[in-house]
Amino acid sequence: MNLIPAFIIPILIIGFLFLFIAENKELPNWMDNLSRNSSSIWTYGIITITLLAIIKYLISN
Repeated sequence: MNLIPAFIIPILIIGFLFLFIAENKELPNWMDNLSRNSSSIWTYGIITITLLAIIKYLISN
């Protein structure tokens, strides 16, 4: 039952972003800025995921 929203919500978000980009025929400014800083986004994302996994492990024990 939770699996359906887990698939539908991201697909809707990606679909709306695709339509927005296709309509304007270029990336919005905020997406262009994010693409320039993609290495830092990956780094902070991996650090965040690791910290959340450690916190979840510590809370469960």
